[in-house]
Amino acid sequence: MLTQEQLAERAGLNVRTVRRLESGGLRQPRTTSVLLLAQALELDGEERALLAAVARGVTADDGNGERAGEGPPRAAAIVPRQLPADVTALVGRARELAILEGDGAGTSTMDGLAGTSTMDGLAGTAGVGRTATVDGMAGVGKTALAVHAAHRLAHRFPDGQLFVDLRAHSPGAAPVEPGEALARMLRALGVPGDRIPCHLDDRTALYRSVLAERRVLVVLDDAADDHQVHPLLPAGPGCRVIVTSRRRLTCLGESLSLDVPPVAEAVALFIRTAGVGRAADAPLDVLREVVERCGRLPLAVCVAGARLRAHATWSARHLLGLLAADRLGELRAGRHDVAAALDLSYAGLAPEERRAYRMLDCFGAVFEVHEAAASLGTTSARAARLLEGLLDVHLLREIAPGRYRPHDLVRDHAARTSSASAAAAGR
Repeated sequence: MLTQEQLAERAGLNVRTVRRLESGGLRQPRTTSVLLLAQALELDGEERALLAAVARGVTADDGNGERAGEGPPRAAAIVPRQLPADVTALVGRARELAILEGDGAGTSTMDGLAGTSTMDGLAGTAGVGRTATVDGMAGVGKTALAVHAAHRLAHRFPDGQLFVDLRAHSPGAAPVEPGEALARMLRALGVPGDRIPCHLDDRTALYRSVLAERRVLVVLDDAADDHQVHPLLPAGPGCRVIVTSRRRLTCLGESLSLDVPPVAEAVALFIRTAGVGRAADAPLDVLREVVERCGRLPLAVCVAGARLRAHATWSARHLLGLLAADRLGELRAGRHDVAAALDLSYAGLAPEERRAYRMLDCFGAVFEVHEAAASLGTTSARAARLLEGLLDVHLLREIAPGRYRPHDLVRDHAARTSSASAAAAGR
């Protein structure tokens, strides 16, 4: 019971567009125009599906045995291709890639919060309609794995790939608000800026409507927490989401926690980064010692390899000597800096968690809750909660119930941070 003018005003469209749609003069309406009309007319799910089918030129039944929508197919929608360049230095991670690509044919054991989870890697549905979270400590290779997996999955998502850096750990930048991320993605999907709603819930609803009938791969990199990510998840079965985070996210589907690679893979990564001519001829025991001094952390291994490649007079043994003297000081090259990456993880901790972190080196290479409690001067229950906070952001490992081991580079960083804090307090 609306006039063309009233419908146009309610939908935010030009009245001429509505008139041409009614008269059949606009044979290939834009997807966003159809969505805006559906919202303005308050159509339910079945009605929206019928309208979308007619707009695409698909023959649809109007409920009375009549067929509608015999027109030509709709114009091609904007297809975003936002993935960063593929990571050429990725070595290993075959098991993790198989999980992210959904190549399994039944159940797969996940390293994280999920124990055994059903994969949708069955024929015809592989890689579609699920969310996977890749979490792990700073520098363990989460983004590299997600980007590489996304490139391998891209052909399954003909309607495009979206990539958003959520900047939970970007120096000098605040994490991206969900509303801002939605606005970027909606524009990438063809929604004009002046048609993007102001309210977060409305943006989420429009985003999910736009993606309802599309097959799009979404990569959300460096997420801060569940609250930042949840509005950005499509609801339709044809989309796939990969999220990376330093924090364990608890309600986003399957969780894959990355650990450091085995020694052989770490050595292969070092050789690839340093260049075959610079490292391949070095004694294998020296190469193994180098990557162990790097804690087998991919970021550290790549930085060490880059430093060897940049210094033509260095040998792998000379590099090993430098790492033995001050590995955190040596593990920096250009914008890549292991200590700086750990600084950002430390900065995100609560004040009491920071104090517990600074004391990690005092607890020992391996320690139990009661030992941490004694050093912190608190109860075992309180110490366990503080250590849980460090576990959640992968600044600590639990090797048995109530028994912990920090990564070697984390221990070094904790000791350095403790010394800097004591020096600042003494000034």
